[in-house]
Amino acid sequence: MEQRSGRASSGTCQPDAGRALTKALRDERGLATLETTFAITILVPLLFSVLEFGSALERWLAQDAATVQAARYAGELGGDAPELRRFLDEELRTAGIDPDRVSVDVAPSRVGWREPVRVSVASAYPVSIPFLFSTTVPLRSSAISRGEVNR
Repeated sequence: MEQRSGRASSGTCQPDAGRALTKALRDERGLATLETTFAITILVPLLFSVLEFGSALERWLAQDAATVQAARYAGELGGDAPELRRFLDEELRTAGIDPDRVSVDVAPSRVGWREPVRVSVASAYPVSIPFLFSTTVPLRSSAISRGEVNR
């Protein structure tokens, strides 16, 4: 293994050629701060996006489950009835959704044996992502069941 001394070799050498350039490349003061700033401006909105859209998905799943249960109950009742509206309001409240801000449609309002009844629920979920945008995402759910009342 060859060992070299700390002095320059005896060949032709220009004493200051390229030294200013290498010194500028080695001077990295503030680079970590700049990289961290860029990473934060990208990662913070990304993190909030994941959280906001995850929350919207959770709300839509809860609304969808309540809609399916309401459609089954509408089939048992034979269509739209005040009991159905109270049941759906309670299911939505349990899921953390304000029933006053939800649109409910039951069609047709009266069904007989084995006739289809559709329950549709629509709401809006506000999404706000820092540094990017704020919007409202429409959430819609629909379920069909068969009537179980022999008329």
